[in-house]
Amino acid sequence: MPTSRPVPSLAPSKFLMQVLDRVASSYDQPVLDAPCGFGRNALALASRGYDVIAVDNDVARLKSVEVSGALQSTGSGRIVTLCADLVASRLPFRNSSFSAILCIHYPVQKVIVDLCTALKDGGWLYVETFGGQGQNYLELPKLGEIPEALQGFELVLCKERPVGPPSQRAAVVQLLAQKRGGADRKS
Repeated sequence: MPTSRPVPSLAPSKFLMQVLDRVASSYDQPVLDAPCGFGRNALALASRGYDVIAVDNDVARLKSVEVSGALQSTGSGRIVTLCADLVASRLPFRNSSFSAILCIHYPVQKVIVDLCTALKDGGWLYVETFGGQGQNYLELPKLGEIPEALQGFELVLCKERPVGPPSQRAAVVQLLAQKRGGADRKS
């Protein structure tokens, strides 16, 4: 009997939808969803009229995003997909290219510098790591690592929950931060 892969849920992040008005408040450039997976968050934003650049290293997932985006009839936002490995290569975007950046269910500590550079002043960074099930705590950031990396940001929301053995100092992170303008940055 053949086994089939479970169909991923295309429901967007519940918490992202709760803070979307704030995330989209600086919208005048596209939103980056990196990595986008099967596009659940990119599709939700496009359905609300936002243009989204959806990046992932899995071509099959990107094709799924393209098909789902083509079938989506509401909203006027566009989704552009790009196949790229976030860790192995630098993000192929100019500085200050995005109004908002979403990094959901990914070890953000590996790409935080690139994400911060790609975000415009006044733009929003939304981070939601995966949970602490099994041994995936090995891929999660350390307690305090992400807030520490965001010195040029106002942390509007930052929740960290320790997971795994205490010696690992791993944390599940949910964060919403706004990049300060050049004159507003603290040294």
